[in-house]
Amino acid sequence: MALNFNVAYVKSPFMQVVRDGDSAVIWHSLFGYPKVVSAETLEFLQSFSEPTTIRSQLGDELNNEDREMIEELLRCYSLILEDFNDRAFLEEKMREREAEIVNGSLIDYLELIVSEACNFRCTYCIHFNNLETSDRINNPKKFMRFETARETVDRYLKILRDHGKRTAEINFGGGEPLLAWPVIKQVLEYCRATYGSEFEFRFSINTNASLITPEIAATLKKFHVEIASSLDGLREGNDRVRLTKSGGSTFSQIMRGFEALGQVGYPLDGVAVTIIEKNFHQLDESIIDWAVSRGMKNVRIDIDVVDIVEIPVEEVVTKLMRIRRYAAARGVDVPDFWSRPAENLNESTLESRVAFCGAVRGNSMCVGPSGNIYGCGYSTTQLGNLSEIQSFHAPGTAYHRFVIDHLTGVMEMCKGCMIEGQCGGGCNITQEFARATKTAKIERTCDFYRRMTQEILREQLREATAPKLELLQAATERR
Repeated sequence: MALNFNVAYVKSPFMQVVRDGDSAVIWHSLFGYPKVVSAETLEFLQSFSEPTTIRSQLGDELNNEDREMIEELLRCYSLILEDFNDRAFLEEKMREREAEIVNGSLIDYLELIVSEACNFRCTYCIHFNNLETSDRINNPKKFMRFETARETVDRYLKILRDHGKRTAEINFGGGEPLLAWPVIKQVLEYCRATYGSEFEFRFSINTNASLITPEIAATLKKFHVEIASSLDGLREGNDRVRLTKSGGSTFSQIMRGFEALGQVGYPLDGVAVTIIEKNFHQLDESIIDWAVSRGMKNVRIDIDVVDIVEIPVEEVVTKLMRIRRYAAARGVDVPDFWSRPAENLNESTLESRVAFCGAVRGNSMCVGPSGNIYGCGYSTTQLGNLSEIQSFHAPGTAYHRFVIDHLTGVMEMCKGCMIEGQCGGGCNITQEFARATKTAKIERTCDFYRRMTQEILREQLREATAPKLELLQAATERR
């Protein structure tokens, strides 16, 4: 948008602000474009609360600094023409993306739900909690046959080939996928033997690790399978919530799996920690110390997404930010769903597909033992079937409607939220579970995401302004 002295501009009603001292982060709640600004810039923006011209505010002559500042505010849509309709502009951009949805070019990730069963029965389990709200839990096919997996892989790779893609991401999920280890091993070998010269494969697995033996660990290493596993705190915290089917301890079983990976020179680089009321008070910095002692660089801390904890949001936010700061000082990253909106600010939905996850973005498809297609392994929303996989993304299909319904700016429940374009309704599983049970606390979840986004931005703002403050302090000390 070119600068014009004679037309009226106004501050966008979608501009959001997080302040810390004399600096602030501003962004457009639909479009993104975060920017660190001074108190003076905020005051200048405030002068455009009603339509007015640049000339009336600054006169005819602008120095280079003022001109660059105004042009940047226009580029980021913090300052807009008085007749500009932010939401209508967004809707037009979203309509332009329809062709990518219906031609299948968005698909780049496959999850094989090789096992609907599990040898654990964690108290918070998303998989079983959500499946119990649908008929999937009663489906007689608990394990995927290799023939189904092979056909799925063939059809998935054809979709990639049709769109000129040469990187194939395949995840093994469940339930506990290692209950179907023979099938996983067959798929790994099949992909390499049949397609190894055509595609670069990136394999991954979500496992509780309890079934990992040295032999399994060696095979996972051989095929460079990225391993995502969980440990819900140290022994006391973990064993309050992460249980066997008979209600027993799982800590030692999990640790044996971790040790097996270490023995073959393929240790985990991180773990996920799920928190509910039962283990919240056991969560502290000791989990970071434990991770550092094992050379890990990533500790995800998940707050139960199907029935968010009853602990006051402020208490949860304070603890997470404290642990996050401690972890950063020790070289460990602490992300999760609650950091997703802040992370999504790094991209604008006007330029790329910003969404809470790959499922709602339309990038992924998950195929269960019966051949049914879902957006993710925890979802109950069926998007198609293996028999129609080549056209399941066609106009009017469940997949098409699912992606369209999750485009930025579409969801009614999100309109007006300060992170509408960055969160996009949050985890779809939270919404599915809420609709099925009428028990999930959506408003509380939204409040939690907003508060975490604000605190993460304040933290980043302090980091961005710290060097300037240190220089100012040093200059003062020299006087």
